[in-house]
Amino acid sequence: MADTTASKPQTSDKKERLNGGHKLGAGGEGGGDGSGVEDEECDVEAWSTLSKAFKQVQVVLDQNRDLIQKVNENHRSKIPDNLVKNVALIGEIN
Repeated sequence: MADTTASKPQTSDKKERLNGGHKLGAGGEGGGDGSGVEDEECDVEAWSTLSKAFKQVQVVLDQNRDLIQKVNENHRSKIPDNLVKNVALIGEIN
């Protein structure tokens, strides 16, 4: 039976994706000078962009966690005014 599992991308494929889709040279360099500086700059830029995006996502997740905790408190209280507030809180979560 043939193996149908997906294989991991090769290192050169990964570098190509991080290098904006540009083909890399035989030695793995993006330019032709053999220094690899362009690849390193691209990797640093990619990681910087990812890091910034993850921080922004974490802020939203933290805000949602706080809102969900407030919704749960309001729900447990069974106070009609608090249940009405939950409508706005749930809308903010969405």
